Amino acid sequence: MTTSEQIIDTATELLQKHGFNAFSYGDISKLIGIKTASIHYHYPSKYDLGKSVMKKYRLKHMAAINKIDAESDSPLKKLQSFAELFSHTMGKDYKMSPCSMLITDSSGLPDSIKVEVQDFYIDNETWLASTLKDGLDKEVFKFDASPTECAKTLFSAFEGAMLSARAFEDKSRLTKSLKQIIKLIQT
Repeated sequence: MTTSEQIIDTATELLQKHGFNAFSYGDISKLIGIKTASIHYHYPSKYDLGKSVMKKYRLKHMAAINKIDAESDSPLKKLQSFAELFSHTMGKDYKMSPCSMLITDSSGLPDSIKVEVQDFYIDNETWLASTLKDGLDKEVFKFDASPTECAKTLFSAFEGAMLSARAFEDKSRLTKSLKQIIKLIQT
């Protein structure tokens, strides 16, 4: 693993656990054993680092979604596998997705990071809308809104379920909520 990758992975972990404004380059340097100057060499500002964290997370997440598409033709199975990504992200430490944590600090973030976060949401909502439309066509799902509006609602509900589970430090709240959310649109 390169130094740059170590920096991004460590920053991602700190971001997911504590938020963007709650860690510094000093925290990263202590965890991976390099000088802060080395971090600044790769990422001149914390905003550069934040943008790189989001880009890497977004690419990794989209690879997971592409894998879901490759493994099943069932819209229900795809949606269930998508929901499992949230449980996987949370892990045992009640971590949130980097985009969720960045949104909480969005008033102080530059547009370059906000755009990365928005693109993450758009990617997920677009995929969800396509999966939901397929489910409507195959009569697996039933809902009154358009697939696009339903996708936005589902993604927001999934993100909210993560927040609730973190607040109570109870991962079962997440898994139970995700199952119930999916049941609401099943035929």
